[in-house]
Amino acid sequence: MTTDELIERAASVLNPHTTSEGRLFGDVGAALISERGNVYTGVCIDTASWGLCAERSAIAAMATAGEYRIKQVVAVWRDESNGSLSVLPPCGVCREFMRRIDEGNLDADVLLGRDKAVKLRDLIPHHEWPAPLA
Repeated sequence: MTTDELIERAASVLNPHTTSEGRLFGDVGAALISERGNVYTGVCIDTASWGLCAERSAIAAMATAGEYRIKQVVAVWRDESNGSLSVLPPCGVCREFMRRIDEGNLDADVLLGRDKAVKLRDLIPHHEWPAPLA
């Protein structure tokens, strides 16, 4: 699957919905390719009691299927005012979640645009447990 195809898969699940309480769901979509080559998608969900980013939603779908290793992941948001699509970097919670699901995910490619990807380990360079103070 190409980068553009993965971005399109993430964009395909965008379905913004505002609740009666003013909470917004589905305005960010994510897609990931597992180590086995399967594609999982998810959207963000924001409630007064709990929020779930699109990346973690896609990872939950992957874990539900019995997989834990990510090969590539991307999240996107569409500006409804002009239709432009943006690739979003994962938040700190999502970065740590990816790492905690499987330590091997530190080698996952995180797409930051059509022509830019970085390893998760480069987005969270200080993930190791610190040495005790002398």
